[in-house]
Order: sequence, then C-alpha cells, then structure tokens
Amino acid sequence: EKVHTFKDDGFPYPVSKGYTKNRRKRTIKSFVTHWDVCLNSMSCARVLARRGVSVHFCIDNDGTIYQLLDTQHGAWHAGNTKGNKKGIGVEISNAYYLKYQDWYVKNGFGERPVVVNGTVHGKAMKPFLGFYPVQIEALKSLWKAIHENTGIPLDCPVDKSGMTKKTVDRDVVNGKFSGFVNHYNYTKNKIDCANLDLVELLDSIKDDKL
Repeated sequence: EKVHTFKDDGFPYPVSKGYTKNRRKRTIKSFVTHWDVCLNSMSCARVLARRGVSVHFCIDNDGTIYQLLDTQHGAWHAGNTKGNKKGIGVEISNAYYLKYQDWYVKNGFGERPVVVNGTVHGKAMKPFLGFYPVQIEALKSLWKAIHENTGIPLDCPVDKSGMTKKTVDRDVVNGKFSGFVNHYNYTKNKIDCANLDLVELLDSIKDDKL
C-alpha cells in the first residue's frame, strides 16, 4: 500500500511529457537522489510536469513511493546528458527551508529533523530541514529493489578517506561511474542531498543482504 505507479487505475499524479522514450532496452548505470524543495510529492509532480522535466520516482512525507515514469525511459532530472540517458532518479519530498516546519506539523507529519552542520562543495550550509526516518527507509527499499533488478552496484563516490564525497565527481559527470549518487555530484550548482550519507546507507543495505 506504500507503492503506487503510473499504471494504477486512477493514478492522480500528473506525468510529465519531458522524457526520452527508448524502444531498445536501456543500459542503467546510476541512481540519482534529489530533494524536491516542495511540500509533498503531488506538488513536486505538478512542478515537473509544468516545467517539462521528469523523474522516475517520488518519495512522499509518509514514505509512500510513487513511480511517475517507466525506468526503461530516460527521465530529465540530472541536468547531465549522460546522467539522464543511463540513470534513474528519485525526488524525496522536503521543502528544505526552516520556515516550512510549521506546515509539516500542522498537516500531521510532525517536526522534521533539522540539519545544523551540513556541508557541500567545501562550504558550510545554513540549518535546513532533513528527511523523516520513514523516508530514509523507503529510499533504502527503493535502492535495494533497483540494485537487484538492474545490477547497479551498491557503491557511491567517496573522498580520499572513504567517506561520502561531498562535491562534484569527475567520473559521475563523464558517465563513467556506476552506482548511487547525490545530485550535487554532477554540478556545483546543486546541493541536494547534502545531508544524505550514501556510504552509511549503502553499507546498511549490504549488511541486510548478508
């Protein structure tokens, strides 16, 4: 009951026309994680459709996963031709700015975690809203399913110390990396998802498989 797709009868979410249709089986090498800077997945889907861009999945505030596009097709989400051509993308609902905390409380979702020590591209960030634990669990389930069905390795860009890389990665930009990445790994113009420790989450999935 926590997964809905564009193939469901009466699927209420708008589906963007901005994507690349593939007739031949698509080679999938990467999975790109975004935050949507929207209040919920419905508002995200509407924004995507209006702008003529797309993403394969959304994760709402309660952890529900919505599939907006067949993974056979290339969504326009990475801002990078190679990333769009061979990647899968997810938008996690998170309005980001602290001023929206009251909205989440008033609408029954409870307070979001607040990230106070975020860094990206070598710069400290002002405090911002983080993800709900239920969203992280949904993300891990989605990652695991994509890994098992596409063969994308449970790897991510790391720095010299083996920690999650917090800036642009040359191999990601050039389409040479296979694994799970944050949007900021493509460009310094993006900061999502600065609070997401890919190494820790992927390690927990590996542990679950043991």
